[in-house]
Amino acid sequence: MGVGAIYNQTDGSVTYIDVNRYEVGAGLSLGSYQALAIFDSQSTLNEYREGVWEPSLGAEWNLGEDGAYSSMSLAGRDEDVPIYLLSHSGGGAVGSARLVSVSVNYDLTETGLGEVRVASKDTKEANNQTPRKWDRPLPFFAQEVIDKGYSLPKPFGVSVIYANTYQQMDIRNLNVGLNGSRKVPIDFVTFDNNSSHTQTPQLKLDAWVFPFMNVFGTVGKISGDAHIEFKVDPEQMIDELQLDCSVVGGQPLVCEGLRRLFANPYGVDVDITGTNYTLGTILATGWDDYFVTVPISFSYADMRKSDAEGFILNVSPRVGKQFMLKGTQSIAVYVGAAYLDSKLTITGKQAIPGTSSHLDYKIEQENIDKWAGLLGANYNFNRDCPFLWSMVKTEARKGSLCLV
Repeated sequence: MGVGAIYNQTDGSVTYIDVNRYEVGAGLSLGSYQALAIFDSQSTLNEYREGVWEPSLGAEWNLGEDGAYSSMSLAGRDEDVPIYLLSHSGGGAVGSARLVSVSVNYDLTETGLGEVRVASKDTKEANNQTPRKWDRPLPFFAQEVIDKGYSLPKPFGVSVIYANTYQQMDIRNLNVGLNGSRKVPIDFVTFDNNSSHTQTPQLKLDAWVFPFMNVFGTVGKISGDAHIEFKVDPEQMIDELQLDCSVVGGQPLVCEGLRRLFANPYGVDVDITGTNYTLGTILATGWDDYFVTVPISFSYADMRKSDAEGFILNVSPRVGKQFMLKGTQSIAVYVGAAYLDSKLTITGKQAIPGTSSHLDYKIEQENIDKWAGLLGANYNFNRDCPFLWSMVKTEARKGSLCLV
């Protein structure tokens, strides 16, 4: 195993690589050497710069400080790539079948890949003239902003997110019908102590389409419940539904059932089980170790099991600073605000005591507090593995708490 460098004489860029070689063959060798490969086509050079696994057959010999010539016949290629071995010490003669792994060493290579999770300009390195070559398909216009002194995060990401949300809710637009009849608005109902509590594990896929714009989508399962408490004047409800309680037969029983059902404040617990879909974008930029981000997302919650569906708009501007730790590890802290507009529509039916009839209802549930303070932190184990912890908190009388 060793470290190498690929020099591109066309654009002046240098890509450092990690090389691991696995061999099966015959011979005896002990020593150290350097290897020089000359690529006569841009496509072959680009392929090696992106990282490859290559099987090959080869023979080599060396003694002391004498150099030796070896040719590697790369499987699946139309032409050989010559390898020149420059021996430092030792000696040997070997013939073997090989498997060579080549991957980019990003710690040494100036590609424009940064430590910060957003596009960030390092003003301390503004005078650095080392050419940097971005070798990834996204984001668009990456090379242009890198040439201006910016470093970019990796363009693609996969995340697992867990959200535990509790919110006080406002109830509005109650509509009631009887036995499947047309629902009519009910305006004389008073609501109190209404809330929702959900847990949502989600899978997130994201990509940086432009240097300062990330787009993402998530899908996850929702489980939880919504609690609704309300008080109804049964006489007014009977009038609104135009029930004739003087008729001998079924309706007098229905009237008495409604009076018993709503004699006291009534509570309903709705099982929220379904699927959550989210589309969103993050607008972001940074300088030195500071960053500004504005995540915007729109979610749709489909709870078919409980005849409920919801729409959620979330905008949470924030500003923060990243502190570098050992190696590529770092921790980023941020503060900001979160706007959350959550609307849940619930439909269902309730049996009327002592009768075979039922009451149909439809209500809309919306969170009371739209704005909340935001405090959070990211811990990055390396460029590939960030851990996110954040807390949303508001000082309003009816607040909300969200762990992400």
